[in-house]
Amino acid sequence: MHHHASRILFGLLVAAAVPAASAQPTTSFFPTRGVAQFLVENFDLASIRSSFGNRRTPAKRTLADFDMAPTVAADELLEFDDPHWYYGIKVLRRGDFNKDGIEDLEICFVDRAKEGSYYSQQPLLVTRYSATTYAVAINFEVDGCEQFAR
Repeated sequence: MHHHASRILFGLLVAAAVPAASAQPTTSFFPTRGVAQFLVENFDLASIRSSFGNRRTPAKRTLADFDMAPTVAADELLEFDDPHWYYGIKVLRRGDFNKDGIEDLEICFVDRAKEGSYYSQQPLLVTRYSATTYAVAINFEVDGCEQFAR
């Protein structure tokens, strides 16, 4: 009986390992280039705590909805620097970090008042589940803001 039970357990372990072993291609709903600008237009600020919280409405959900022009615009970096506030989005890495078959972005989001004490620097895992939805931050631990501290 003991030998039979261990063979069944081994069979279940092998069966469970087979789907994981056959690597599925990662699906992506992010553009190949210009991903930082894409986040300005498509990242749902409602998915994080930020200084936009009290200004957000159902019609104002993204940085682009607030009509802000970037002062630095690169493929994986956007900065908005004005006399009162600094916002930065730095895309650190791309990949399927939570292993759900959909490409994610590790980003650093900086939200800092130049007057007063509000300062937030958040490493975020951002994903997008379809071509018609916003990109959102998901509850998944990431590193990376250290290299982008301002």
